[in-house]
Amino acid sequence: MAFEMRMPQLGDEMVEGIISRWLKQQGDAVQKGEPIVEVETEKVIVEVEAEADGVIVEIAAREQDVVPVGGLICLIGEAGEVAEAPSAPAAEPPAAPPAEPEPPPAPKQTDLPAAGSPPRAQPQARPQVTPQVPLAAAAFPPAPGGGGAASNVVPLVQPAAAVAGSGAQVEATPLARRIAEELEIDLAAVKGSGIGGKIVKTDLQPYLDNLAIQPSSPQPEAAAPLARVPSIPVPEGAVEVPHTPLRRAVARRMARSKAEIPHFYMTAEVDVTEMLQLRRRLNEKAAEPKVTVNDVMIKAAALTLARVPDFNTSFTEAAILRHEAIHVAFAVAIEGGLVTPVVRDCQLKSVGRIAADTAELVERAKDRKLRPEELEGGTFTISNMGMYDVVEFAAIINPPQVGILAVARPVEMPVVDGGRMVVRSRMRVTISADHRAVDGVTAAAFLREFKGILEDPMRLML
Repeated sequence: MAFEMRMPQLGDEMVEGIISRWLKQQGDAVQKGEPIVEVETEKVIVEVEAEADGVIVEIAAREQDVVPVGGLICLIGEAGEVAEAPSAPAAEPPAAPPAEPEPPPAPKQTDLPAAGSPPRAQPQARPQVTPQVPLAAAAFPPAPGGGGAASNVVPLVQPAAAVAGSGAQVEATPLARRIAEELEIDLAAVKGSGIGGKIVKTDLQPYLDNLAIQPSSPQPEAAAPLARVPSIPVPEGAVEVPHTPLRRAVARRMARSKAEIPHFYMTAEVDVTEMLQLRRRLNEKAAEPKVTVNDVMIKAAALTLARVPDFNTSFTEAAILRHEAIHVAFAVAIEGGLVTPVVRDCQLKSVGRIAADTAELVERAKDRKLRPEELEGGTFTISNMGMYDVVEFAAIINPPQVGILAVARPVEMPVVDGGRMVVRSRMRVTISADHRAVDGVTAAAFLREFKGILEDPMRLML
């Protein structure tokens, strides 16, 4: 029987992937561990390896298809094997029809009114309740004989009682759960096609399709159409540029960060004259790769975090997690957005070793070839805009980290030194801090230590 290859989860927040390019085609022989397809996530393009030996007997997802985590991408079997449809979960037995209500018992002789007494008021019959009709069922009434389109359509709006507990005990991906909340879909009524029956985005497609259905007759108040966000008209001369998966990921994370984290900011001005001279001497003697200002910033930040460990932490609702290792992420602008690869154990590496690590990470970041683990696990982040004409800015914290350092462009300016006017290179750095985890005094201590290291750059070589 053919082995079912499914979309793997290539990152903590990944809920779906795009089939970027098939490296093998239907009928090709493959070996376990051999790359067979490139999958594009929100941040990287990853080669996915075959999980079994054999022949690709069917490709279930074409290039540019969006496949949820756990969704089928191909079948691997033996040469000449005919692909069978993936096994579906066994259908549940139909529920027994509700029992017919028993007729009320006939009144006893003793219950009859006495002669001459006024007749008792008879209880009024209950009004017959018309069951709610789904929007889709109203738009597509069943055809004669019990068939028809309505038999394959699911209701868009669920009763309020069902929605209130929607998904309480149901396994679903974060994306599917968010869609269900927005559309008021009862996840308990949805059959999942993911691993272990988990509900994924495609399982909700019938509900999304029903958004385009309009009822052909008045509906009960409880089944009123769901309110929709009005589309924004495109002005004449404007061009719509669809969001890339990376841009959507950046937008989602940054919006969440600003909404949930109480940021505060603190700026220091650093004399980097000696630091720039040291870097120049290092690059004159060393081979490739050259040491960049960003490499020096990463090393200085690592030494600072070792002295001010309150910034080498992660915030959770239960506790603040203090990390022993120092893994510094740095922002890299690529086509379609921004990624933050991580240099690990920076406190143990020389500036030259950090330069070699960052050069490799930047090159692969621009080709979207970073591995998922190279984008995860950072304990602090640096955003360097020194290559642009930016003299000061503040960055947004990358949760669950509690701080990010914004590094601006060094500027030559006249300063008074020992009563003499001299020209020095000055640079502004701004720390953005999570006030839930650190206070102003801690942020000031970080900037003082960072400034001291850069103004005495030989400390970078120790």
